[in-house]
Order: sequence, then structure tokens, then C-alpha cells
Amino acid sequence: MKRFLLLALVLVAALAVTGCGLVATGETAGEKAGEIAQFTLPAGFTPEFGMDVADTLMVGYNHTDGRSHIFLMQVPASSGLTQAQLEQSFSDAMARAQGDQAVETVETEETQVTIGGETVTASIGTGTSSSDNTAYRVLTVPFTGIGGPAVLVYQRPEADWNQAEVDEFLASFE
Repeated sequence: MKRFLLLALVLVAALAVTGCGLVATGETAGEKAGEIAQFTLPAGFTPEFGMDVADTLMVGYNHTDGRSHIFLMQVPASSGLTQAQLEQSFSDAMARAQGDQAVETVETEETQVTIGGETVTASIGTGTSSSDNTAYRVLTVPFTGIGGPAVLVYQRPEADWNQAEVDEFLASFE
């Protein structure tokens, strides 16, 4: 079962990035997010895609700057995946799907955050986009979604990082 879900995660990420017809956009993508968690997006972010493959949900948001992104993914509780396995699978799948657009974090640190009333260990890292050498910060937050283990990835150019905005976003999760 775990092997199937890992394959599904890769498929979900690949479909999201390639813009396959199985991917919902706009408001429909936002509706998919509501199946993972209830939250308020930071200003400037709009739904880009949302999908449900083998009960694995993934949604993505883009910022008006064209360089900032928010991703959420949730697997069913019956998947047996741990939060660590979900985070690693998501990270690997996105790196493969994004290709030369990927941001590989090289310096990471762990920090405690509260999301949806749950205190979790998040990781925050810095990295550089392989396509244009822009410095980025990437926050990865595991949490319990409405239907199972979930992960949030918040990625912004380091020059645009606003910790107060991030804190407000995390606090908006119900």
C-alpha cells in the first residue's frame, strides 16, 4: 500500500506541474484545499491547481509575483505513511516534477509552530532556484489534515519573506 501511495504522490506532483486535464484550476482548486484544511490565504496568492488521485489530495497556489508558491498535500489516514515519509515523498516528487525550476534547500533548521491548534516540528530552509539563482526560503509544516496526514510547503524569495505574514497564515488554519 505504501509503495502505491508513493507512486501516487509522484503522479500527483507530475500532473500538477504539467497541467494535465485531470487537474482542477481556480475556484475548484480552492475547493480541494477545503478538503485538507480551512485557512485564509495570504494576500496575493490565488489557487492554481487542485487534484485528487487515489484519495491523495494536492493543491497549489501561486503569488502575483510569479515566484512564490504554497502547496498542500494530504494522504488518506489509511495510507500508513508517517509524516516524515509524506514530507520526503512530497519533496522528492516536487523536485522531479519541477526539474530546473526546483529550489533545493541546503540549510534547514527545525522550529516549533502551531497549525490548526496542533504544535508540530516544522523545517525552514534556504536554497537557490536552479533556473535563475534567486535565493528562497522554504517552510515545510507537517500537520493533521481533515482526512489524514498532510504537509504544507510555503516558498518565497528570501527578499520577500515576511515572517509576520507566515505566522498569520499558520494561525488561520482551523
